[in-house]
Amino acid sequence: MKKSLFTISILFIFYQAIAVSNEAFVKIMKAKIEILSNTQTIEGYQQLANEFERISQKEITEWLPLYYTAFCYVNMGFRRSLDLETKDSYFNKAEALIEKAEKLSENNSELTALKGYAVMGKLSADAANRGQTMSPLAMQLFGRAIQQNPENPRALFLMAQMEYGMAQFFGSTTEKACAMAKQSVMLYERTNEVGIQPSWGINGAKEMATSCQKP
Repeated sequence: MKKSLFTISILFIFYQAIAVSNEAFVKIMKAKIEILSNTQTIEGYQQLANEFERISQKEITEWLPLYYTAFCYVNMGFRRSLDLETKDSYFNKAEALIEKAEKLSENNSELTALKGYAVMGKLSADAANRGQTMSPLAMQLFGRAIQQNPENPRALFLMAQMEYGMAQFFGSTTEKACAMAKQSVMLYERTNEVGIQPSWGINGAKEMATSCQKP
């Protein structure tokens, strides 16, 4: 009996420690994500990338710190003031982090969509030379992300952006892209993600849905 009570006490302490650890993890992630939502500069993104990466090194079973580290680098790569080599270095860093996160969370729509976003960044950095090879890859990744989770608004919004760009390039109708943008807004409003799960993109989706015009 004493042995059983001792075992139960140890297990209680163990699970209580896990709960406290999880609460601390969520708390610090929420604080960093809130800062991230208001960040606009390369310096700000770099600082947050470093902080998220440190969290990932401590929380080695969690994919979200790696996701947000990669997201910071993708945002840095989209800065117009940077040269092509610097942009690529940021996108490459993001892709490496995403691949690391995928080992922790397989078949993850958010990670697949973010990987496609990094590819789209590389494409936009040198569209004339990369369009033919990278456009299909980005479309494939967004399509896979939608297949993994049809309710993922980020996957649909990013696909809408690619569809719109392709339609403009080939001089075809943007009706499909516009419809996808509007659908993504509905998904954003329906999911209304809270906590530390990805929730970015709704403002861009609303802007695209509002301004999107049929030819």
